[in-house]
Amino acid sequence: MNLSEVSKSSMSLVQDFPSEYRSKIMKMALLSFSPTGQDHAKFIDDFSKVSNIPKEHIYEVLGVYIGIIRLLMENNDAEFSHKLTEIGFSNDFLGKLSFTENREEIVNNLMTKKTTDFGKLSSIKWRIDISLSNSALMKKIPANVVFSITLKNKKKYIMEVEAREFHKLRFNVALLLKEMSLLKSIK
Repeated sequence: MNLSEVSKSSMSLVQDFPSEYRSKIMKMALLSFSPTGQDHAKFIDDFSKVSNIPKEHIYEVLGVYIGIIRLLMENNDAEFSHKLTEIGFSNDFLGKLSFTENREEIVNNLMTKKTTDFGKLSSIKWRIDISLSNSALMKKIPANVVFSITLKNKKKYIMEVEAREFHKLRFNVALLLKEMSLLKSIK
């Protein structure tokens, strides 16, 4: 979720979310980054019943918290706080975010969970996902490249990348390989 596209109603829903349930939502958001492949729908159903909060609201708040965690991983402390206040979150809400104190530990933990041994790669499939639409919508709905990576232990990962970012990645990998071959030939 791109946090700059969060509606005012979603933002107020997140900021007014009951404080006794914030840590639970935070844990669910952090769990969504783990590559276990578990379906967390049961956790959300149970949480909805216990807290008496509609599932739609929980999904909306959870999506915003996942976006906040992504922003945390991509920025340092000053940029993180600045971007959240720029988006429209209050300083009071920023003070209540529990992961700002142990930011380094959370980022390191999430990054180690993200690394996977791809030496046991079984297959890679990819396709270009193009939505048929008129030219006005084409700018808002860019084409995506979808990768399906299957490991020998039968785990499956699906990644979606905008075509523009894929071409940047492809170009930079080709440039890196070219530079490595030049270094190899110099020795």
